[in-house]
Amino acid sequence: MKTVQAAETAVSIWITREAVPEGDALLALVRRSLAERGLTPWPAVEAECFAAGEDTLVIARPARDRRPAFYFADLETLLSGALGVAGGENTLYAMDDGYLLAVGEEAVTPGLYEYGRAGSVSADWEIHAREQGMCLADGDAAGVLRRHFSR
Repeated sequence: MKTVQAAETAVSIWITREAVPEGDALLALVRRSLAERGLTPWPAVEAECFAAGEDTLVIARPARDRRPAFYFADLETLLSGALGVAGGENTLYAMDDGYLLAVGEEAVTPGLYEYGRAGSVSADWEIHAREQGMCLADGDAAGVLRRHFSR
């Protein structure tokens, strides 16, 4: 059994004695819930599931604008991962204990996953990081690294 509440900014789904859909099925359920109530389905969704016994509460909201980012503990791993970036818009930030490279979806390569720890950053976080002087290179940070460290 499913009980659904939907609004422009959030969808809650109470599921009792049923398996909770995962991945694309959960996204489809949220979009269908919005459409059935005459609301425009969101292009991307952030959802959290809370389980207790036979009940699960799903809370979904529109995904915020985020871009992939990869954390590197040191310069060596940063260079190993970033030198293969396929171009595009990417920005390098200094962190307290390493480096963070934010890239566009089109620039993500296997090397980033191999040498870095995957995550994402919001536009608000990037504005804050720039204001705090954490931005080391903007626009084509991987290109800057290639020019300075490639032979």
